[in-house]
Amino acid sequence: MAKFAKEITLKYRKSFLFRRGLGFYNWINFFSKSILNSHYIFKYPGETFKQIYVLGNQALPLVIFSSVFVSMALALEWATELAPFGAKTAMGSIISVAIIREIGPIVVGLILAGRTGARISSEIGNMVLTEQIDALRAFGTDPIKRLIVPRVFASLLVMSPLTIIADVMGIIAGWFAVVLWQGVDPKFFWLAARDVLFVGDLLVGIIKPIFYGLFIGINSAYLGYTTHGGAEELGQSTTKTVVTNSIGILILDFLLTKILLSVIGVRH
Repeated sequence: MAKFAKEITLKYRKSFLFRRGLGFYNWINFFSKSILNSHYIFKYPGETFKQIYVLGNQALPLVIFSSVFVSMALALEWATELAPFGAKTAMGSIISVAIIREIGPIVVGLILAGRTGARISSEIGNMVLTEQIDALRAFGTDPIKRLIVPRVFASLLVMSPLTIIADVMGIIAGWFAVVLWQGVDPKFFWLAARDVLFVGDLLVGIIKPIFYGLFIGINSAYLGYTTHGGAEELGQSTTKTVVTNSIGILILDFLLTKILLSVIGVRH
């Protein structure tokens, strides 16, 4: 009996690993098709610009709101800790570098991982369940070229502008917080920020969002595209999209930070 149970367990594990391996292969295949057909954003410019507006412009208030309050909280925490050492004048350098290299990209990435990811996944999944995807195939239209590619590259294209806006608003909010509530001289804040920022910092803040946007677009579209069943399965796919997008952004953040520190360096 124990031997039989062991064989069943081993068989199940092999089946589980096989399914996960097949799922990863399908994800990579979906990713490659989306990238290789990227030129179709020019064939369907109306859909692409529509998605840019929906995914980018409508997310702007939430991005600004989040970056402002995260930055002010960061500023107050650090200013309070540095006050006993008389180092509050360094707040400009701390806030500017932290926001541009890390806080801005990760805040925008996590917001879009939830908001944008859920929207893409639910839209595509609903099209699958209502057989709109099959209808496109019946008319000779590739759904990846027509539906997936515009959404994936809209997600990629909106990330950098949103991150730049979040960075600017975050630094201004941090300046406001430390000047108003911590008594930091506003001139010292901007002088410290100017002296500590380098090209490498700006590159890090621009490169990270590009990878975040691409991952969010691909993963969300894939999970929606592979939805089967009914309304319950669509809800599960949307939830899975938000979770995997968020985890993926955090993992990407670590990997990109490690790589960029090796390539660009710490301070240049």
